[in-house]
Amino acid sequence: MKIFNEIIALTEWLIDRLGIETGGMKKRREEHELLVQTSQNLAALQERYAENSIQINNLMIAQREILADKINEKYKYYISINGVPEDEIEEFTNLHQAYKGVGGNHSGDAKYEYCMNHLFVIPVETKLVTEF
Repeated sequence: MKIFNEIIALTEWLIDRLGIETGGMKKRREEHELLVQTSQNLAALQERYAENSIQINNLMIAQREILADKINEKYKYYISINGVPEDEIEEFTNLHQAYKGVGGNHSGDAKYEYCMNHLFVIPVETKLVTEF
């Protein structure tokens, strides 16, 4: 058995020296190349994911600031009129939910809760024009 293994090793050495590629060697080389390519592709995907993650985080920060400003504007307006117009309650609630969805803080919550719990709901009458 030892002689057989030595013959195999000698044969592989000779084949390698002569540049001959056997079927098994070709398969191992192709598997190695595939593994290297997969590793490179994975590294590129990880890099793109990191870049996208940073961009998404920046967009969420910007959106949070815009929504906080909008909540603050509505808060001041509702206090100035001493109530929340009936037709704006759903919009204000959706605005607050979006703010919370992008990681809004307690300040926006406090303004929303104050308006909804301490201010009156102002009835709004609308007249639809049906004639054109």
